[in-house]
Amino acid sequence: MAVTIESGGAWADEWAFFREVESWSAAGRHRDVLDALERLPAAVRDGRTRSALLAAEANGRLGNYTEAARWADLAATLARAHGEAHAELRARNYRGAIALRHGDVAEAEAHFTAGLEMARALHDQTAEARGLNNLGILANIRGDPEAALANYRLAVVAYQQVGQVRGIAETYHNIGISLRDQGNAPAALGAAEEAVRLAIQAGDEQLVALASTGRAELHVALGDAAFARVELQRSEERYNRIGFQAGLPEVWRVQAAVARATRDFPAAVALLQKAARLATEYGSTDTLADIERDLSVSLAGSGDQSGARSARERAAALYRKIGALRAAERLVSSQ
Repeated sequence: MAVTIESGGAWADEWAFFREVESWSAAGRHRDVLDALERLPAAVRDGRTRSALLAAEANGRLGNYTEAARWADLAATLARAHGEAHAELRARNYRGAIALRHGDVAEAEAHFTAGLEMARALHDQTAEARGLNNLGILANIRGDPEAALANYRLAVVAYQQVGQVRGIAETYHNIGISLRDQGNAPAALGAAEEAVRLAIQAGDEQLVALASTGRAELHVALGDAAFARVELQRSEERYNRIGFQAGLPEVWRVQAAVARATRDFPAAVALLQKAARLATEYGSTDTLADIERDLSVSLAGSGDQSGARSARERAAALYRKIGALRAAERLVSSQ
């Protein structure tokens, strides 16, 4: 895609350029988005709110959280300078999502709450749905799946009103997690099935992999490890195909659950140790906490009680860091 700059810093096809790149973003083609933005002159790339927002989302979706935060901050600065309230709102939501991935729950909540207030003031239903979904995630992390489900159901309604299929899929994935945490695996599986169906409809390969991994974990819980094994292999292949390495630790964590279900504890331990290394590299604190929790179970199953205790202590510390105090308490009480 060629970019011809005119005098005054504009170019003839700016509208068409951003429409096309935004369509790639909506389809989950995040590497293509970054490649297109990289070809822009620096003055254009760094001076347009739209390009900064696209860079923030693409980097975040690809697990480049430091770059995502930098672009989100730039987008917010440009939006405020240009009086672009809706763009500032998007930048704030991105910043909250990045803080959540890094385990800074207080910062994430501040961004999400302020973002929800802005969305309602601006009558932006898509942003309101995103804010409700994000607050649901926080509630579930804190061990309150009932509050999480209340937020998710409101988010689904808001997303349905604007026809945002990807948002509905993401929310159904989260609904499945909360239902699972309530101990209702059959209902959780129904939500996970809907998440996969809608992710496929949205055409977002990354979201299909995420939703399929969640569905696979429920099949393990319901005793169908064979189905889960096949589904997880497909998820791993999808993530590798689109270059989303940040999604692999969760796949490997659930693959370890399949290995435990077949009493192959050495394989489970190896998968979880590999997952922990990559999750640490990407700064995915919430994922790392779950990995360390599962590693403690796998090490205990293999007879390494000392290693299990150490992994359990690391998991509890990570859960406390992200505000998941009930999860930490459950680990401590299980010793």
